[in-house]
Amino acid sequence: MSVSNVDNSTAPNPLSNLVRKDSLDKQAFLNLLTTQLKYQDPLNPMENTEFVAQLAQFSSLEQLWNVNSTLQSNAVLTQAMHNSMISSIIGREVTALGNGLVLGEDQEAVFSYNLAQDADVSVVISSPDGELINTIDLGPQGAGDHQGTWDGQNMLGEKAPSGNYIYQIVATDADGNQVPVDTYIRGKVTSIRFSGGQTVVMIGETQVNPGDILEISDT
Repeated sequence: MSVSNVDNSTAPNPLSNLVRKDSLDKQAFLNLLTTQLKYQDPLNPMENTEFVAQLAQFSSLEQLWNVNSTLQSNAVLTQAMHNSMISSIIGREVTALGNGLVLGEDQEAVFSYNLAQDADVSVVISSPDGELINTIDLGPQGAGDHQGTWDGQNMLGEKAPSGNYIYQIVATDADGNQVPVDTYIRGKVTSIRFSGGQTVVMIGETQVNPGDILEISDT
């Protein structure tokens, strides 16, 4: 008894009915595997090794899918916890890396800096758009941390409007060479902004990266 060859040239391809995606999820992979078994050529069945290999691929895919789902859930939970914790510093006084100044209505603006070595120091205060407000000579300063205040007066001796300003510490040694300086911003946290997966701490209208905060105090 002879068996004629199976002609698949005109038969519809059942695999073409599967929805094409950029990536296969585990359900699509399972559908593909069962469809392949159902419509395989009876004269040329799938080899056992090939079948086992495809089962192994399915098992690995399912494990990766479950791991990915778990990681996504953990990421959402971690972000929620982070948002809740960072929000607790609203109203607290912080010190962070930066060169912003916050001038209150009846308060002096506080600035802090660290000198790498002894230097002659002056502070240049500008508006956020770069307009020069005042230059103050602080005189000789030793290496290490320092703190100063600005009473809000401009170069004409007039009171500048309350708000946000920028300061620059200019430090030179005895030979006139620039001395490295780290500057800090101090002020009360007024709000926390969450945008595009990023967290920004607001001190007035000045933005501060949470990773740049060095100190948090009650007052």
